[in-house]
Amino acid sequence: MADVRIIDLTWLQVGPQATRILASFGAQVIRVEWRHPAAIDFLRYMQPFAPDHATPAGGRSQGAARSRGIRGNYDRGAYFNNTNPGKYGITLNLNHPKGRELLRRMVIQANAICENFSPGQMDKWGLGYEELRKLNPRLIYMQTTGVGKFGLYKNYVSYGPTAQAMSGLTYMSGLPEPYPPAGWGYSYLDHSPGYFGAMLLMIALHRQRQTGVGAYIDLSQTETGLMLTGTALLQHQLTGEPTSRYGNRMPFLDWSPHGAYRCRGDDNWIAISVQSDEQWRALVTELGSPAWALEAKFATARGRKANEDELDRQLGSCLILHDRYELMERLQRRGIPAGVVQKAADRFDCDPQLKARGYYVDLPHSEIGTWPVEGFPAKLSRSPADVGGRTRRASPKLGEDNEYVYCELLGLTKAELAALKQEDVI
Repeated sequence: MADVRIIDLTWLQVGPQATRILASFGAQVIRVEWRHPAAIDFLRYMQPFAPDHATPAGGRSQGAARSRGIRGNYDRGAYFNNTNPGKYGITLNLNHPKGRELLRRMVIQANAICENFSPGQMDKWGLGYEELRKLNPRLIYMQTTGVGKFGLYKNYVSYGPTAQAMSGLTYMSGLPEPYPPAGWGYSYLDHSPGYFGAMLLMIALHRQRQTGVGAYIDLSQTETGLMLTGTALLQHQLTGEPTSRYGNRMPFLDWSPHGAYRCRGDDNWIAISVQSDEQWRALVTELGSPAWALEAKFATARGRKANEDELDRQLGSCLILHDRYELMERLQRRGIPAGVVQKAADRFDCDPQLKARGYYVDLPHSEIGTWPVEGFPAKLSRSPADVGGRTRRASPKLGEDNEYVYCELLGLTKAELAALKQEDVI
C-alpha cells in the first residue's frame, strides 16, 4: 500500500481510526488540521498527557500515569498520539480561498480523501464529492457521520455517544430492570466504525486499481451500532418482544453462578461462569465447602438459577476474602471458567499474552520522545501491519510536515510557503 496517498481531514476518533489502519499498512496518510483554537482536534488537549520533564526510550517512565499537560501545547496528548501514529501532519485553513485551492491541488494526486465534518460542511466549501471528482475521477471519498449523509436525519450532527444511544447500545448496557441503563460507557461507536471504514477503503482501493473508478462512501455510526446489537432486532421482528438487559447473567441457559464478583483489595473483581453441576461442586470444594453452598437448593443448575440473587450474595461474601489472581489460577486448574477483571495497569504492565504478541509498539515522537502506542490486533503472514506506517514514527506535531508536503510533494517554493503562512493560509 506504499503507493496509496490519503488526504485525512478527519478528527476525534471515528475518522482517524480508519486512516490509522491504512497508515499501518503503509499508506501515506496526510493529516490536515488548522491552528485556530476552535478548530484544533481536541484529542490533542485531552488527558492524559506525556510529562514535560522526561523523554523515555522504549516505554513508560515513572510518573507517566500522573503526568500533566502544558496549556497551549497541543503535541503531548497521549490519546491523539495513540490515534494518529504514522501519519504526516500539515496545517491548512479551509476557510481561506487559497487554502481550499491548495486542497484541490492535493486531491488531484490523491487516491482517497476522508472527512467526518458536520454533514454539508465540505459542500459549503465547494469541496464535496461531486466537485472533487471533477478534478480526480479516480478519487475515493469517504464521509463518516452520526446517521449518514442521506435520509430524514441527514443534517443531524452528533458524536459517537449520540449515535450509540440512537443505535440502542446505550439502552442495552447495564443491570436488569428495575435498574436504569448504565449509560454509554466508553465511546464504542467512535472505534468500531473506524474498522468498518478501513475495510471499505481497502475494498474501494482494490476496485480503483482494477478499474480506475472512484467511489463515494457514506458511513453511518448509528447503523454500525445496529450491527452490534446482537439478536435484539431479530427478537423483536420474530416475537414483538422488547429487548431486555441481562447484566452479567446468562439469560438463555441455567448457568449459575455467572457474573463478576468482588475480591480482596481496592475494586478488584473476578468473572466466573459455572456451566455444569460438576463445575459447581468443584467450586464449592475449592472454597472449602461452606455450609450455605451445600444447601439442596443450590445442588442443581435449575435450583441455582431459581435462587440466583441469594447465590450471588453468598458467593460474593465468600470471594471478597480471596486474591483475584490466585483464585483465578486455582479455579482454572479445576476446569472452572474464571478470569480476572483486568484494569488498565493489568493490561499494560502485567498481561503476558499482550507482551507475547507485541501489542504495544514503541514509536518516536518529535516532542515527547519514544512512547508506546497500541498495535494492530491481528497478525498477518505476508502483509504484517507496521503500526506507525512506513515512517515508523508516532503522531505528527501540529503542522510538523508542512514543508515536506507543500514543497516536496506539492511543488511549492519555500518563498511561496512563507507567503502563505503570512496570509494565514498555512
